[in-house]
Amino acid sequence: MSPVTARLVTIVILALSLARAEALEVLTRDGGPIAGPAIAHGAEFARATGVAVHVTPRPFDALYGEVMMGFVIGRTPADVLILPADWLPDVAPYLMPVPEALVHSPLVQGIHPAYRDRQMRWRGQWMAVSLDGDLHMGAYRRDLFDDPATQAAYRTQTGHALQPPKTWAEYDRIAAFFQVGGVPGTLEASAENGQRLWSIFSHAAAYTAHPDHPGHFFFDPETMAPEIDNPAWVRALHEYLDAIATAPGPALPSHGVRTGFAAGKAAMALDWSDIGTVATDPSSSKIRDRVGFFALPGTEEVWNPVTKRWDRLDAPRPVPFLAFGGWIAVVPRGAADPKSAWDYIAFMADPARAAKDVMSGASGFNPYRLSQLDDTAGWSQLMGAQAATDYLSVLRESLSAPQTAPDLRLPGYPAYMAALDARIGRVLAREMTPEAALAAAAADWDRITDRLGRASQRRHYREAMGLEVSP
Repeated sequence: MSPVTARLVTIVILALSLARAEALEVLTRDGGPIAGPAIAHGAEFARATGVAVHVTPRPFDALYGEVMMGFVIGRTPADVLILPADWLPDVAPYLMPVPEALVHSPLVQGIHPAYRDRQMRWRGQWMAVSLDGDLHMGAYRRDLFDDPATQAAYRTQTGHALQPPKTWAEYDRIAAFFQVGGVPGTLEASAENGQRLWSIFSHAAAYTAHPDHPGHFFFDPETMAPEIDNPAWVRALHEYLDAIATAPGPALPSHGVRTGFAAGKAAMALDWSDIGTVATDPSSSKIRDRVGFFALPGTEEVWNPVTKRWDRLDAPRPVPFLAFGGWIAVVPRGAADPKSAWDYIAFMADPARAAKDVMSGASGFNPYRLSQLDDTAGWSQLMGAQAATDYLSVLRESLSAPQTAPDLRLPGYPAYMAALDARIGRVLAREMTPEAALAAAAADWDRITDRLGRASQRRHYREAMGLEVSP
């Protein structure tokens, strides 16, 4: 081979290498959260490895359809997909398993088991890597709760001490007290396409989690008859409506809940753990040094799905809810460069980078690694010592609770959610009663289950609820 030919061959090889690097495509939702870290880490990854990363953001409402349509017609949507964990049942048949070396690496093993073992596997296989850990928690104004005059007034009016709520009854009572006194009681998501369903799920979790009859959150795990119209759900929906009524004004999306609370617009709020970083941000929060946190309230009564009656518990029992479950990264089977795809995911999930992401209110990522829950010094520097202590305590308590409710996790998940949300919208528009809306939604869910196959949905649901293990 002549020197000229050799040089040409080298140029061609380099060109092909660059073309391959440019072909590492990442698809995720649009906006600063989620897409922002994907883009920023993609640029870092390119500088470190020479493999370019192109992130394509899509509106959240269009993302599921684009991904699934690509799979159905045989077109790989991207080399890396960053998606909600609850979509894994639908996309899993089209994915590569996580490489064994990555599964057994400290990077993956350092993810909290509540997310690692629930969100990264499907049908017994490791199919995803968690980048985020989602659960709902409460936030409250310490300055209002600690005020002696307010404490005295609350005790006079209710006969109880004013403290962060342990039960949903206390939560509603406190919210109503503040509203009567001229302070909006609590903020929760209620806007259309504003993630309101997860707030309702949070209210329902404790009422549906009978210790003797696990797995009845959404369905009867034996028959797959929907449970979302039983008295537990009816009570939860009524209490949710009472709660949002204590904060007059336009319906809020989840982001509006956390920014509204940070602006000092309510005594309490219920949201994802993003609320911790947003409410304590010195550049935007008006209450940054006056914030406390509490775990989702519990209940002294739980619905018995067998006897069809309320059972009294020995003490109030919280049931944390892994609302939405978080965001995961996956690699489709048709990825052009699987090695680079997994390298990029590992790069993005590196503990040092992940720690910075979860401490940024703009990232959309919340704590999900064991090390993040132990970083008291880092969170104290960010939030202040007292807020950090409260915040980490709530996260640890929620993730280690004896009963933690997982989100709905089934093939056809978006169809179930859309059907229920449409009925809830009619309740909020005062077009249906809560009872009628939940009954109609249950009928919708029954039809969806029949279309997707009741036997297979039963198997999937029982596995998701921890009642069965895949072979």
